[in-house]
Amino acid sequence: MKTALNLKENPFVLLLFTTIILLLVLALRPIANVDFQDKVVFGIPLDNMVWIIPLFLMSFWLLYLATKKFLYSPTVTWIHVLTTVITTLLIVALLYIGITPSPYTSDRHELIGNAMQMLTLIFVLGQLFFIANIGLGILGRRKA
Repeated sequence: MKTALNLKENPFVLLLFTTIILLLVLALRPIANVDFQDKVVFGIPLDNMVWIIPLFLMSFWLLYLATKKFLYSPTVTWIHVLTTVITTLLIVALLYIGITPSPYTSDRHELIGNAMQMLTLIFVLGQLFFIANIGLGILGRRKA
């Protein structure tokens, strides 16, 4: 019996599973309960910002469904999917750590900021694997 949610054949299904897990976690847990006591001039509501992340992962899953026949290599697909999922989960964790002050993180804002920059860079470089995978798949089909 062949199913569309086979993780070995379609590694991009991991994007869907991560999206579902993030949606459940975000729905069952309040994002942040921080009172800045009128010290913020402009603030972005973290609630709205964090909900974009599962939608972003779902869009990658839909892109993989649409471009499945053009993919060049399952190995490159695995690299892209794992890079995307791991960095996304770590970015969400850093958002929680950065917005919720604690005695351990109150003086480590520079470390958290540097970690966020590195994770963002790794995430962006990981997306190049997706572009290369599709590009090589399209060019490989033209030559054949």
